[in-house]
Amino acid sequence: LLKFVTFPNFLCIFHMNGFFKHICLFAACREPKVSELVKQKVLPPQVPSRKTPVHKLYSSVMGQQPQLHSPTKAPLVLSQLPQGFHHLYTHIEYECASQYYHHFGSPRRTCLKTGKWSGRHVSCSPGEGKEAHWPWLAAIYRRTGKHNQAFHWQLVCSAALVNQRVLVVAAHCVTDLGKVFPLDTATIKVVVGKHYRDDDRETKGVQHLRVASIVIHPNYDPNILDSDIAVIKLLDKARIGEKVLPLCLSENQEEDLTSTQGLVTGWSPMPESSLGPDEKARVGLVHLADVVPCEQQYARNGVPVSVTDNMLCASQKPDYGPSNICPSDTGGILVLPALSENQSKRLWRLLGLVSFGYDQGECDPDLYTVYTHVASFKDWIESNMK
Repeated sequence: LLKFVTFPNFLCIFHMNGFFKHICLFAACREPKVSELVKQKVLPPQVPSRKTPVHKLYSSVMGQQPQLHSPTKAPLVLSQLPQGFHHLYTHIEYECASQYYHHFGSPRRTCLKTGKWSGRHVSCSPGEGKEAHWPWLAAIYRRTGKHNQAFHWQLVCSAALVNQRVLVVAAHCVTDLGKVFPLDTATIKVVVGKHYRDDDRETKGVQHLRVASIVIHPNYDPNILDSDIAVIKLLDKARIGEKVLPLCLSENQEEDLTSTQGLVTGWSPMPESSLGPDEKARVGLVHLADVVPCEQQYARNGVPVSVTDNMLCASQKPDYGPSNICPSDTGGILVLPALSENQSKRLWRLLGLVSFGYDQGECDPDLYTVYTHVASFKDWIESNMK
């Protein structure tokens, strides 16, 4: 039985086979853990080249290179290390998986002889600048009445644009409470290309689109919110551009379940008074969790729920970067970055739709929100996109 243990300067192998042995190798570093939203490139070990004042003195004044002892070089023939470990002077370069994230920490880290990595921990978080818009995010409005001979529209949910004429949305957003039948299409309006919550804050690039039909999943259960998904077909064709781009559907359910993090974006139905007209779409990172702790937490809080195979659970974590979203209070969209073969940075993968959460005044990031797992309905969505 082999066991690998790292000490401050060495990687040691313990061998248990009736007696105790250990062999300590040269310095090695355990690979730093980063979010899947961070892309990394491992470069082979290479002794860094540094020019000290003494080096400069010898090369410029004396016209020669000093015969000084250089740092211990990595061996030409590198021995096999266990998975997750790297040799001395291995370099890892980092960048964000999407252009819509800001990079925090060091762009490059080096394995040091102490067994540690140079630089700072790397993470990628949603940006707060002008570039932090989500081109597939659509705002869903419901008509609530008339005022001064004009209809009044209330922003109620967010949806994901999957092609120029089709959006995916939670079924509870386009049905009456407790009902399974879709609302009249005349009472629903879709707006894409939004950056600010207030429609009067911007006019360029915003598109107001009419709805042709709404298809509710036949298994939608409004009581437990199973199969909480619907397809909106547009009467107007969305114009694709920098502010309006479709979102990819997940290829398979198993691929989603290997993910540990996701990004939630959405519009809050209730405006933030302190932000005024400058309020933008909310955004934050969440941690995907297993069904069991999710159900146990709801039970402890007096809200017993059954999480079906068509659902996902996720909670926010303070160390996952800045967030200004409370998912359960926002009809938001859960996505993952999806890089194409040519490493395009504009592709995203639709993972989930906010379905339900706790009914609390203040948002607790440790509480789970339940999402509709969109990959479970991929075939149904595609059959209704025609």
